Amino acid sequence: MPLIPPRSLLPLLLSAALVPAAFAAGDGETCASSSSPRALVDITAPIDASLVTFEKADGLGPQHRRESSSHDAGDPANVSELAFGAHTGTHVDAPRHFSRKDARGVETIPLATINGPALVVDAFGVPLLDALALEAIAESIPDSPAVSRVIFRTDNTRRDLMRKTPFAEDYVGFSKDGAEWMVKKRPSIEAVGVDYVSVAAYAHLVTAHVVLLDAGKVPIEGLVVPEETVAAGWWNLHCAPLKIAGSDGAPARAWLTQMEYK
Repeated sequence: MPLIPPRSLLPLLLSAALVPAAFAAGDGETCASSSSPRALVDITAPIDASLVTFEKADGLGPQHRRESSSHDAGDPANVSELAFGAHTGTHVDAPRHFSRKDARGVETIPLATINGPALVVDAFGVPLLDALALEAIAESIPDSPAVSRVIFRTDNTRRDLMRKTPFAEDYVGFSKDGAEWMVKKRPSIEAVGVDYVSVAAYAHLVTAHVVLLDAGKVPIEGLVVPEETVAAGWWNLHCAPLKIAGSDGAPARAWLTQMEYK
């Protein structure tokens, strides 16, 4: 669980609408790194044959990796060749994925946009991240320049969908008006993480993506965010997509570490 800030920091946190003091204006105690041990939670889906893959009933399949050289064949080294899409497993979407206004590839996404303090927000019990559902949890998402990364944990997690091979069309994702809510009501949020392979609900696949990507928001999709190890609240997000020039997306390794205060 994230560390509880010291008593002296609580008034500042409350006045900043739960924004970490390190990113609030003014002097005072701040979040900081140290050499002390911190919890590290890997939130990346393993890429294997059983990995859920968009619109596929049988997952990624064994063809995603083959050995062009192997010890078993008498070769001096094991060498794998990979064959899968840019939107496989845990991955980041680039603007050019759906936006017709922005043709930038994934290599242009600043690492600072997808790395740093992030708010894990629980949105359970809703079939869709629409404007109504987001308004209901609005107090959990402070409207502040300090809040630039949010990870939404939904019933996808409780259904364990990222660990089930068949693609589920009824996953929870953003509707068009939910995406518009994010753009209009929380303009400072630059990175939007979700717990299934698409940030957009299946019935809103194009429209929700277009709204978010046209607005410059970066979807981080396919995250595995278990309740047992990740409490709702502030964490440090680390996300490292492959730097594939011109690509509309890229697989990524993502993990969370605890916020620290001093």
